Amino acid sequence: MIRIAYSPKLFVAVLLCGTMAFAAARNWQSGKLLDTEQQKVTDGSTTHYNTDSQKKTNSNGKTNYSQNTTATTTDNTDTYEVYTIEGPEKTYIAREKLLFPWSKPANVTVGAELKYAIDGRKLIILDEDQKEHKASIVKTSLNHAN
Repeated sequence: MIRIAYSPKLFVAVLLCGTMAFAAARNWQSGKLLDTEQQKVTDGSTTHYNTDSQKKTNSNGKTNYSQNTTATTTDNTDTYEVYTIEGPEKTYIAREKLLFPWSKPANVTVGAELKYAIDGRKLIILDEDQKEHKASIVKTSLNHAN
């Protein structure tokens, strides 16, 4: 049996090269951010049950049981940031799902130019902090010639 040892430095170098090649492969375009807004969408509900039970023994030796059940229902809400971006040929409406209450949307300014890339049905926004935000394209429309 032949054992091949891989250097950790080699592994990191290959990983970095692969990441940089992937990032460079994006076709960044310039567009104008027309609007952004936050949406809260209800996605069903969750019901929690809490049961309290008691056991009582009477003086004649009989045992009685009693229980009380309380049900609490809470709505499941997903939070999205919706972006409207006008490109050279098309206008995109895309929404980014904010996974946690402390998640922040892209740091962008309405009316300003921004960089974006299209990857299938995803729109990647490069915000003012140079962070990438992935949003699902909801609607695409052609821009009319003036």
